[in-house]
Amino acid sequence: MHVTLPQKSLLAVAILFITTPALASSFQILEQSPAQLGTGFAGTASNINDATTVFFNPAGMSQLKSQQISVAGNFIFTQATFNDDGSNTGGSSGKTDELGIVPNFYGVQPLNENWTFGLGINAPFGLASDYGDEWMGRYRATFSELQVININPTFSYRVSDQLSFGVGINYQYAEVTLESQIDSSLGVSPSPATDSRAKIEGTDYAVVPDVSVFFRPTNTTSFGLIWRKGAKFSLEGDANFSLNDACSPGAGFPTGAPPAPTTGSLCAMTLSNLAGAAKADVRLPDTITLSASHQLNDGLAVHADVAWTEWSEIQTIEVINQGNGANIDELELHYEDTLRYALGVTYATDTPWTWRAGVALDEAPQKNPQFVNPRIPDQDRTWLSIGFNYAFSEQFSLDLGYAHLLVDDAAIENIDTQTGHVVRVQYDAKVDIIGVQTNWQF
Repeated sequence: MHVTLPQKSLLAVAILFITTPALASSFQILEQSPAQLGTGFAGTASNINDATTVFFNPAGMSQLKSQQISVAGNFIFTQATFNDDGSNTGGSSGKTDELGIVPNFYGVQPLNENWTFGLGINAPFGLASDYGDEWMGRYRATFSELQVININPTFSYRVSDQLSFGVGINYQYAEVTLESQIDSSLGVSPSPATDSRAKIEGTDYAVVPDVSVFFRPTNTTSFGLIWRKGAKFSLEGDANFSLNDACSPGAGFPTGAPPAPTTGSLCAMTLSNLAGAAKADVRLPDTITLSASHQLNDGLAVHADVAWTEWSEIQTIEVINQGNGANIDELELHYEDTLRYALGVTYATDTPWTWRAGVALDEAPQKNPQFVNPRIPDQDRTWLSIGFNYAFSEQFSLDLGYAHLLVDDAAIENIDTQTGHVVRVQYDAKVDIIGVQTNWQF
């Protein structure tokens, strides 16, 4: 992949949906419940306590016998530091420390003895990074922002006291903004002083289902299973460019004939067949989560999750010109399926306090430095979580969750054979998450 061509920056629209903060593997954001955050998201589909089950297991809504509402906010503090390890782009070291805010709203309304309706509004995908315009990876990324709103109506049907089924529809609207620098050095050594700038913005929506099961064979043991269909986005966008003086019309671009080819230079590229609106089709993976919970005694319960993500669906992403069908670029990701393992405990006391703790191991779908993208890199991570619930009354309670993520150190080695740019860095990432959730029963 090479992003020195401004139209090829449109490829980043697709990249955004497969490169997210170091939270869950690749684009996934699990922060949909501060209550579940406290256990490291263990028992998400089997430990049913509040309205957040609308997202984690709609079938579990049958366990809630009254109208409930949960409103939450998750604050994600990420910091990624990139140190040069042999790049040739003439930039400085890079760092991003953007704050991510993930809001959640869920409501549950029993309709009759067997049917329950739920509604969730959340942000399941997203990222924010800002490296500035002078770091060594600026031709890959400078600023990235993805915001996704998900509206999720769901229904559960209680077959018996032990078994229920759930189904949901997810309407997802995505808005993307991406910026990167362009090498305008005209054959001279790349320098931030001679760069041009590319900015792309794009939107799309998708509708996908989820299907779930809740099974409680005994009063102390429960299981949950949920399948979420991966969305297919046909991402469309336009690119806007601020050209360096060397690339002004007087220099022969864009209104005049392009100058003679000069390695690594925007002005050397003939873009007439590539310029214009572009489109990238992205097929996101299906996910399946299996959960189990067991009550050891009146106070102590243990929970477990195994989540599978079908990342192998994504191998290459092709970007085409919508006007003439020209192949703008292909991105080879070579993703592999991943697993996430989580184990947690809850301890309910005779007081209003319930305590939680958990640990999780989360795999990344791609760790090869050749394919890792710096818009926010992805690596294996370990979750360490704690949290609590405090019941002010039978009608109102508060959840607080905290997680510290230990992200593996890793490397990027992006080599652009067309321009000769080499981005070779070592990086480390730190992530802390705090979530606050309020719950009402009526």
